Parts: sequence; C-alpha cells; structure tokens
Amino acid sequence: MATGVLLLCTWASLCTSFNLDTSFPLLKTGQNGSLFGLSVALHQDLNPKDYRLLVGAPREEAEPGVPASKTGGVYSCPVTADQSECRRMAFVDPDLVEDMWLGVSVASQGFAGGRILVRLEGF
Repeated sequence: MATGVLLLCTWASLCTSFNLDTSFPLLKTGQNGSLFGLSVALHQDLNPKDYRLLVGAPREEAEPGVPASKTGGVYSCPVTADQSECRRMAFVDPDLVEDMWLGVSVASQGFAGGRILVRLEGF
C-alpha cells in the first residue's frame, strides 16, 4: 500500500496543468453554426512580441469563387480584447470541396516564424 501511495505522489508531481483566466477572458466571435473555436492554437509571428490565435471553424462557409457552400476555415486573431478583429486565412487550393471540415484542428510549431499545421477531416 505504501508503494502505491509513493508511486501516486511521484506521478502527480510529474504532471502539469494550466488555468483558464476567468477574470479577463479573451473572447473571439465567428459566424453562427461555423463551429468557430473548435480548435485553437497560439502562434508566434516573426516579430517575437507578436502572438496570434489560430482559430478553426470547420463548418465555415466557403470563400468566394470556391465551388462549394461550406468548406471550413481558419482565422488569425490578434491577442487583444476586440472580439471581431479576426481575419480569415486564405488557402489557395483548387481541390476545396463541400464539407471538408478545414480547421478541425490547428497547431503551431511553437517558435517565432514557425510553420502552421491545419487538418481537415475525412480527406
């Protein structure tokens, strides 16, 4: 029994956690029904002090000129209190198709100027 408690204490000390800021939250809004915010990643731009939120919206309407109605999308948002300051990132791909769920997950390489990974579902 003492060994189990010792292992539990050792395992618990190796775990890390984070807290969400409930006093000063950053709220960003997207189109209704787009699932805006399903995936979020913090990305550091080339300027070391410029951070952006990458926000996935996998049910977003297609960009103009795309032969589909809903393709999904990814937004780049500054880390500010303004809710509507997000810009949709342009993906030039002639193979954008209906319900591809672009932005179902997003990730950043984690350093200044690193690459961005955007995943789509089912393709």
